[in-house]
Amino acid sequence: ALPAGAGGADEAREMLEQCRRLEAQARSGAVDLSDWVLAGFSGKCPDLAEYVGPVEVRRSAHGGRGVFAVKGVEAGATLMISKAVATGRGVIPDAADSDEKMVVWKDFVDKVLDAAERCPRTASLIYTLSTGEEQEDELALPDMAVFKPESEDLSDGVPEAGIGTREALDVDRIMKVLDVNCLTEDAPSANLLGSNGIVNCGVGLWILPSFLNHSCHPNARRTHVGDHAIVHASRDIKAGEEVTFPYFDVLTPAGKRREAARAWGFECRCDRCRFEAEDAVLRQEHVRSENELVNGGVDMGALVVRLEDKMRKSMVKERRKAFVRASFWSAYSSLFDNGRLMRKWGRKVPGEAVIAESVAGAVGGSESVLRAMLRGADNGNGCGNRLEVEDKVVRIGRATYGKVVKRQAMRALFRLTLEGDNSKSL
Repeated sequence: ALPAGAGGADEAREMLEQCRRLEAQARSGAVDLSDWVLAGFSGKCPDLAEYVGPVEVRRSAHGGRGVFAVKGVEAGATLMISKAVATGRGVIPDAADSDEKMVVWKDFVDKVLDAAERCPRTASLIYTLSTGEEQEDELALPDMAVFKPESEDLSDGVPEAGIGTREALDVDRIMKVLDVNCLTEDAPSANLLGSNGIVNCGVGLWILPSFLNHSCHPNARRTHVGDHAIVHASRDIKAGEEVTFPYFDVLTPAGKRREAARAWGFECRCDRCRFEAEDAVLRQEHVRSENELVNGGVDMGALVVRLEDKMRKSMVKERRKAFVRASFWSAYSSLFDNGRLMRKWGRKVPGEAVIAESVAGAVGGSESVLRAMLRGADNGNGCGNRLEVEDKVVRIGRATYGKVVKRQAMRALFRLTLEGDNSKSL
């Protein structure tokens, strides 16, 4: 019961206002975390409503199911907001400590099973996810209405869940679902806000985001705020285009990405991977440069200059230049980070902001690309006039973090990005 008197009335009005705000957010997907960011992420995480934007689950040309845009959206636009079924978080001093990670995992699994046991709707939503063992034609396409918080009537394509006891659950199936659908908060596609450096191991199950497939030419990222994941477009997305995350670091050469994809159990067939496999002009240079990176001891400036010269002489189009630069991002970063190398080679390569803008076209927004854009814009090398520079920085900032803050708070995130603090604590 609310306390009597004026205090109770004020609290009631505040609760009513919060309900109205969340109801509006569930319809629009509009999020503003500015006050929280500017306050240094102090206090509790902002309350968020679940939201399903202009997306739907369809058959993917690359196999299985995927999430697709039903209309064109611009970089930074929110695609979905999903509350975790459960999360597992911990502080692990030694990142390689598998025993500590197992403790976090077991705690997380118990939370998922408890949630499924308490709520048949939650259990049924978990059962919409793949176990990784089904044939493609066995995977039903769920009605998008089941992902909306107001939905109580699950579609015929969703198995009916048991209720009341752990024994009523298909625990073996749920464990297989968790093995292939969990998302980590430190993934290359994720921003983790408000952890204040306390948590360095976070895993969770977010139902609709789990339907997103991988691409080495991704167009989406997610921002974790408490138990919610805000998924936004990291590049402009056309109507009918599949929405994809990078499951692993895609700012690496083709060979390393193929190895990572095999470890996940698939082969990436995105435009970027096809270009790198089929391009007769640059294939030899790709192999040579990748071998030099693997073996070490190479002058990164010389490698970058050679790549740029090869692309210029071969009249490679800008989109494909972006793919190449993304694959050898570590070489470009090493060059721009090294004053001695820049004095030697800097005049022979495009400016840091130019390269960052190019790479963002290949992989969307990311913290490392944004950091390079900020530094390059500050140097003013090849970025255009002041207004053009500011516009480019803001566009890549929104592609990285989404449209969740106003300008002043975005500048605070820029400061953290430049400091290289992935935990985002002020």
